[in-house]
Parts: sequence; structure tokens; C-alpha cells
Amino acid sequence: MKTIEDLDLEDKKILLRVDLNSSVRKGRVRISPRMKAHAKTIEELCDRGAKVVVLAHQGRPGRDDFLHLDQHGENLNRLLDRRVIFIEDICDKLAEKVISELHAEDVLLLDNVRMHTDELRDVDPKEHATSELVTKLSELCDLYINDAFSICHRNHASVTGFPLVMESAVGPLLEEDLGALEHIEESKGPRHFILGGNKPKSAIKVAGTVLERGLADTVLLGGTPGEIFLEVKGFDLDSKNHEINKVREDVEYILENHGEEVVVPVDLAYQKNKIREEVDIEDLPVDEEVMDIGTGTVKKYIRKLEEAETVVMNGPVGVFEKKNFQKGTEKVLEFLNDNDRYVLVGGGDTSHALEDLGFDFKGFEHVSLAGGAFVRSLLGEKLIGLEVLE
Repeated sequence: MKTIEDLDLEDKKILLRVDLNSSVRKGRVRISPRMKAHAKTIEELCDRGAKVVVLAHQGRPGRDDFLHLDQHGENLNRLLDRRVIFIEDICDKLAEKVISELHAEDVLLLDNVRMHTDELRDVDPKEHATSELVTKLSELCDLYINDAFSICHRNHASVTGFPLVMESAVGPLLEEDLGALEHIEESKGPRHFILGGNKPKSAIKVAGTVLERGLADTVLLGGTPGEIFLEVKGFDLDSKNHEINKVREDVEYILENHGEEVVVPVDLAYQKNKIREEVDIEDLPVDEEVMDIGTGTVKKYIRKLEEAETVVMNGPVGVFEKKNFQKGTEKVLEFLNDNDRYVLVGGGDTSHALEDLGFDFKGFEHVSLAGGAFVRSLLGEKLIGLEVLE
């Protein structure tokens, strides 16, 4: 795949696909780590004399966070040393006019690409390539650059259509993600994976895959995946939130074939009368919802991580958004941040945890801002957005 180093960008109109999708709080779009990272790419392209046309999405149709990108434009204006033009159009007459009038180092943000009917159509990449969206914008721009690893698993028009009809390359952020993931297989062992978050089906699939492939020597579990493993092992969490029967067979297989390589919590934290309380797993259940790993588990996990040369962390180990339940995620990240080993931190929630808890991303070997694509890469799956770029 070509990178931007292979291209002459001077005075070229660059169609740049990024991922500005962010959480929305009380109607306001937050500045996400992804947005900050993509701002650096935009700045780099402008410094090389390009005219940058930014293509991005926000939310999904029918959801509360499905918004126009005017606030994203305001946020980019805060992050860049240049003015960002936003228009409430994607590929119609206004977009044609503004794109045709761009000067070197100008930045234009088009509106939410998912508001165009072509973007989410369920068709193959060749048909995406002939869509109105792709046809019009490819005629208006000189080069297409995908800088968003987080969308590379999606067969959407703006991801898979453009590379089939115009010269294309990967952006620096995507290039870094790919390099980091390739490094895992060549990295020093022991390799320990920390899997948490609130998407247990994906995490459990990753756990099984990396253990079967010999990519992981140990898997440490937190968050919802940790709770599910405990339930399958016979501990009573009295959880009504987990659809445990959908994953029970996979968990049983992992425990039967890799039980010694899987580390589960020894205690958990919950809230009672607005106070954090902890309980040993032998004393479960508790009436309240479990929201973090306990102090004993933190110590156990850090002792285990001391053995590792390479650590991959995907997903926080507790509900870090609540102050009482930041401890598990914070202590694990503190240890990884302060030690000389290769640490790859991945996933949207994990990067939000890093930012909310005040960690400098530079303290880790690599922080991937991708979510689903990061997980699929760990599973060894091919990503359609990369296949078309190849």
C-alpha cells in the first residue's frame, strides 16, 4: 500500500477519510483522541501544500448521536493552526463549488457522510465505486487517503469505493496502527493480553484466538468478560445483564483447553450507599452491580504483568467513567506506563480511559484508536478497507 511519503501532495486536492465519530454529552460533541490524532494528519498534509477535503461520519441513522458535523468543524478549528471550512453538503452543487475554489493549505470539512444514501448501501465495493457519492467526489479530488484504521472493517462507500477509482494511500495514523499490530507477532515473549470492556462476545473470541494461535502466553480478564468467566466457573454474580448462554460454550472451551493461561479476578468492587465496597469472589453474590476489579485483583494482575515483555490491552477493566470505579483501570495503566516493556493499548474505550485518567499517550509504545477493526485484526480477519487499498 502506498503511504503519503510516496505521493506528491503539492497543490493537490486530497480526499481524506478520517474517523471524527465522538461521544455526545448533553448535545455537545466532545473532542476525542481520534480527532486530535487526525488533526495532526490534516496539519501535515497542509504543510506539504495540499488542499484537504475531509470526509467523516458521526453516529448512525436513527440514533441520538446522528448529527451534522458543524460541531466537529468547530473542534477542528480549535486543534488546527488554520481555519476549517464546514459546509452542510457532501457531494452536491455547494460541495462542487467550494472544492473547486480551494487554495493550497485550505481545509474543507464535508457533512456527515452517512447522511448520503450511498454510504451505507449493502453492495460490493465495485458497486460502491460507481455510486453518485464516489463518482462525484473522485472527479473533484486528485487523491484519496484513508487515515482511519477504525473504519477499515466496514464496507461503506467512503471506505471501499474510492480506492477502486482513484490513486489512494494510507495516512500516517493508519500506517502506525498497522505497524504496531504487525509487531505483536514478532515481539518478545512472554506476551500477556488484558481484555476488558463491555463487549464480552468480541473479547472472548479474541481470548480464544490469541491463545489458540500462541500469540498470548496469558490472558488477564476484567470488565464484563471477567465477570462472565467467573460465572461459567461457578461463581454467583447474579447478573441479569450478561447474555451468558450465547458465549458459555466458547468460555468452557477456553477454560478446558487453556485454563492455566487465563487469569480471572479474585475480588470485585461494587457501590453501596455511594461508597466503593469490595468483595472476594468466594463471598459472591452481592445485591449491587459489580463495576470494577478489586484491590487484590490489581495486585495479582500487576505481579503477572511483571513477567511480560509485551502487553496488549484492549478494554478497561472497570467502569472508569465513574470515579469510584477508576481504580482498577488506573492502577493497571500506571504500571504499564512506568515500565520498560512493549505496550500496545487499543480500542476506543481504552483510549478514552487514558485521556480521562490523565495519561500521556507517549508513555506507551503505541495507542491504537481503532475499536472493531483492532479486534478483528487480533482475530486474524482480513479487513475489506485494507484489501481495496492493496
